[in-house]
Amino acid sequence: MVDPRRTAKRGKTHTSISRRIPIDAAPDDEGKMKPVPEAVERDENVEDEAGEINGGLSELEEKSELEKEQLRERILRLQAEFDNYRKRQVRDFKRLCTQGKKELIEELLVVLDNYSRAEQLLEEGDHPLKEIAEGLIKTSGQLSDILRQEGLHPLDVEVNDPFDPNYHEAMLAEEVADLDRDIILEVFQKGYMLGDELLRPARVKVGKSIDHSSVSDNG
Repeated sequence: MVDPRRTAKRGKTHTSISRRIPIDAAPDDEGKMKPVPEAVERDENVEDEAGEINGGLSELEEKSELEKEQLRERILRLQAEFDNYRKRQVRDFKRLCTQGKKELIEELLVVLDNYSRAEQLLEEGDHPLKEIAEGLIKTSGQLSDILRQEGLHPLDVEVNDPFDPNYHEAMLAEEVADLDRDIILEVFQKGYMLGDELLRPARVKVGKSIDHSSVSDNG
């Protein structure tokens, strides 16, 4: 005999199970759950959207890699162009230097020819020495003119000028009384400027002022 209370409990259990069935699923003829058409359509839409997102991400990654490769190629191309420009500048600079030397040497050859001519006259002995000396002096002036055109000019240094270590090189020094500052006593060798740059300092003898305070202390 079946217990009616047990049957009632079973009914309640079936009822509670049926309430937990998803709204977008329904049992088929065999009692199995199957999705309703609306749920199937919604799942397909979600899958399509996910596929589009994944495809967009893949396309973005491919585009990023492509842009990186294009940027890398551009950098390499610019580097190659800069290297070629630098090499071309070096070649042009060397060519200009060579051309400048060539022009200067051609001018100096005229001076060298004059000295060679003076040597030849001395060997022949047919010309007075005074005439040869005058020719050499003119040749020296010609050389000075050529160098002046190239930007070379001598330092203006005279005896009793203040001694300046920036332009003068002291070869000898001598203590001199009654001096407020060091002065030049003698010029041994001229100094020269090339443009605004010191090419060679003037070599001089310096007169140094006597430190009377130290002399009195020693006395």
